[in-house]
Amino acid sequence: MAGAIRGELNPSQLKVLKDALKSLELTPAKRRRLLWRLAKYGLVAAAKRNVRNQQTPDGVAWQKRKTKRKGKMLRNMPKLIRVREMPEIDAVRLYLSGGSYRNGQREVPAGTVGYAQQNGMTATISARQSASSSGQTGPATLRQAKRLRKAGFKVRSGKRWKTPGFKEIQEKVSAAQAGLLIRKLEGTPAKKTWTVTLPAREFLGIGEDDFMKALARQLQAIGFGWDVNAQDM
Repeated sequence: MAGAIRGELNPSQLKVLKDALKSLELTPAKRRRLLWRLAKYGLVAAAKRNVRNQQTPDGVAWQKRKTKRKGKMLRNMPKLIRVREMPEIDAVRLYLSGGSYRNGQREVPAGTVGYAQQNGMTATISARQSASSSGQTGPATLRQAKRLRKAGFKVRSGKRWKTPGFKEIQEKVSAAQAGLLIRKLEGTPAKKTWTVTLPAREFLGIGEDDFMKALARQLQAIGFGWDVNAQDM
């Protein structure tokens, strides 16, 4: 029976794998070992490479962040990929586990985060949800402090009014208060809902050439087809 691998193989790669498993006289144990090694050293390794290069399996650069935040995107995601053997259906499964992701007080599974990053998503956020997830019970952020100063925020100091420093604003103004003050000083109406779009940043997957090389390499690793070359597959 031809095996199947659950992951981000495209249809043509899956066909090559099925044809190889069907044509080669592999024992069930070697077939399972090949699937596991191809997932571990082929797909997982490719995911790490995609994140390192910040591009899709086909070599297309990911869309950059719109914020000023620096550093590589999704750098921890490949560390969460797990490989599970499924001998009852002659397959292996890739899934994400761990990560300690949260949305406010609620835990978010790594698989949910990974799916959103892989495929992109659009969500409508309410002001209440935003306040809950952003932890606005804490002090004003540095970004809020900068906006308050720029908007002309002042505090009374004796009989005079002064422009407080960033540190003083963060010590005396909460994040929720800062948000309200910013809207009033800038004259912007409070939004009740808004739409957030997360662009797809495909990290799970493997290019055609890399897949053929990985398949040939793992066939050699299990002691079958020592003379198999990627170009011969």
